[in-house]
Amino acid sequence: MPTGIFYLIYTSIASGLMSDQDLLFLLDQSRQNNTLLGLTGMLLYMEGRFITKTEGRFIQFLEGEEEQVLAMYSSICSDKRNKSILLLGAGFWLERSFPSWSMGFSPLNTDQYKNVANFFHLDDDTSLTRHLSDANEMANFLHSFYLINADAKGNEL
Repeated sequence: MPTGIFYLIYTSIASGLMSDQDLLFLLDQSRQNNTLLGLTGMLLYMEGRFITKTEGRFIQFLEGEEEQVLAMYSSICSDKRNKSILLLGAGFWLERSFPSWSMGFSPLNTDQYKNVANFFHLDDDTSLTRHLSDANEMANFLHSFYLINADAKGNEL
């Protein structure tokens, strides 16, 4: 049986553009649920023009006990706010990457995330496919964003 902390990374397209109020509600809901389930992680939402239309994209890293993470992922897959969900990676780490975040969240634009270490295009299927085989690279991208945005005490965004 594997040891350590289970993680899962996915990306999805938002069913519709999300307002700041929608995102704050999602963040509050995620923090409450994740605290109860012992989950930590990060959710990035990016809004922009992708291919032919303006839409929102999510990328999320969840970590915790395997059963809890998989249950949350199943719930996310059933959530009508998401479509075209793509599992990017899952496995075990020795320790949590986001130990103090019941859920960190940040809206971002492409100019912001291009400067983050281990950057890759969330809207490019070729780039995502290339990263499917390297969950560490995707996790490092999100962790770099976390380190840039967390304050010295590790508080949530």
